[in-house]
Amino acid sequence: MKIEVCVRKQTEIRWTQLEDVSTTDSVSKVAHSYPSSSKVAHDWNKLEKEAAELEDDGDPLNKLFQSIYRDASDETRRAMIKSFTESGGTVLSTNWDEVGKGKVEMKPPDGMEYKKYEL
Repeated sequence: MKIEVCVRKQTEIRWTQLEDVSTTDSVSKVAHSYPSSSKVAHDWNKLEKEAAELEDDGDPLNKLFQSIYRDASDETRRAMIKSFTESGGTVLSTNWDEVGKGKVEMKPPDGMEYKKYEL
């Protein structure tokens, strides 16, 4: 089924585009200042910038693992994924010859014991 709708324009001009491209994007955005009951004024933009910087810096250990995974061969990546998932996140191995032989056992940190989560 096909329906055709004809609507009269308010002003008789020829449109070059279906949607209006507004020029308000070039206007600089100013942070709104809202009234607050707090005695101390908070600069939320500053807090947002600090949070973004922390995200950019990140955890050095996480960056190390990301670089190892990114630069690794397919076998090494497969070994890392298999060892991490089968061990419940307690083992991360890059040796596919060792990991590919069987199931990877869970090895919790010293002084800790693994307990299976049940619903």
